[in-house]
Amino acid sequence: MSNLVAKVEALLLQESFDTLCGASVVYLTIEENILPPYDKVREIVDRAVNSSLSKIKDLGQRTKVLEILPQVESGYTSVRELKALKALNMDRDLPLDHTQEEIEQNLNMLKSKLEHPTTEADINLYGSLKQSLAGIESSDLTWRDPEASMVLSDNSDIVKNLGSRQKSIFMEPRENMKCALPDSVVAKCVNFVEVYNNAKNARSMKNILHNKKWKESETDLVKIMERILGIISEIWSNPAFMTSTSRSEQSEGTYIADVIIPLLRTSLSDLPNGAICLSTAERQSIASKARRNLGIVGERMGKKPDIMGLLKQDEKIIELLYTESSRIVCSNSKKSDDEVKLWRETLDGASYINALCRPAGNQFGVVGIQVAGTTMYLNILVKDLAGIPRYFHLDHAEIPLFSHQSRLKSLICLLLTLRNVMIVNKSLVMQALEQATSHPP
Repeated sequence: MSNLVAKVEALLLQESFDTLCGASVVYLTIEENILPPYDKVREIVDRAVNSSLSKIKDLGQRTKVLEILPQVESGYTSVRELKALKALNMDRDLPLDHTQEEIEQNLNMLKSKLEHPTTEADINLYGSLKQSLAGIESSDLTWRDPEASMVLSDNSDIVKNLGSRQKSIFMEPRENMKCALPDSVVAKCVNFVEVYNNAKNARSMKNILHNKKWKESETDLVKIMERILGIISEIWSNPAFMTSTSRSEQSEGTYIADVIIPLLRTSLSDLPNGAICLSTAERQSIASKARRNLGIVGERMGKKPDIMGLLKQDEKIIELLYTESSRIVCSNSKKSDDEVKLWRETLDGASYINALCRPAGNQFGVVGIQVAGTTMYLNILVKDLAGIPRYFHLDHAEIPLFSHQSRLKSLICLLLTLRNVMIVNKSLVMQALEQATSHPP
């Protein structure tokens, strides 16, 4: 094992920033075309990283090496899958291609069905369609053409070239599904755009602090809870989460899209002091990028959280929330790596905001949400009056992927707490930005 540790360490010390990644590190652990078990690979990489860090003085290189650890699991999966692809027997006989035969059968069956209209209105329509199909040979079609699968699309030439009466009959089912918007709905849309574009109409809540009190009425909290319960109901009805087997098969992306984002978005919707945008775009954190490029020549990429809570104020983008999530099945190493990544992201976010303005100490904080398996952790980084960052674990709750009363209550409490915290934090940072603009240093 010591030989493999030395090989990986040499890579970490010599490889350029652009090419160093988890997969390249994992690849070096292969001996005699055998990839060791993940636990052994992880141990090798951990030892190599720890050893190399003692020899690296450059802060940027140290950061890059540290970032290898969260990539080991995905890198191991990539290398293992590539090895599996190489092991495939490429000499096997290819299955016979019956594509054209199937397309010809489908085309003939479609023509046959057009010979038997079921209503009087369809007689002329079917006749025109059959006439158009007569000029099409199966050899002219591929599976990209709807006709090859006996589908008549309104976007196909044979439908577009129908006479006006026949086309009207063909399109009737579609037209029956379309409704004209009521005038009141149209007016509401127009008014919404006007209000949104009018900065004077922006909602604000001033002089509110964290003081163990809810910032919304009990009636409002119940309404929010009901919206969250609607999302929970959808999750419980989703076949992807109904059994332990199906849950374990879901990817991180599915988990985020179907569970995490709906819960967070519903919890933070319609805030009394204006919206916060939750973004899952593959974009780098502005705060992380600013920190990583401080005092260096060139440009480095910032971290890319799974989810960010963004506020746009006076053309500035403020990052108020970061989220890191695993799959439903989460390893201890993934949980540990995400925990470190998250507090670093919140620290970057707080430092970036403090460079723009000075929100109230011991009050304003940048929120970090970690989802490790089915547990959601609510964290926040607050700077005290001396500017020293304090990282707090506010709450945690199990995400009930199936009917479970106590878990549901705990999750509702966490999500409503998140909402309350974000209302105050948004108010504090907006006040600080206004003060920084009106009284620049």
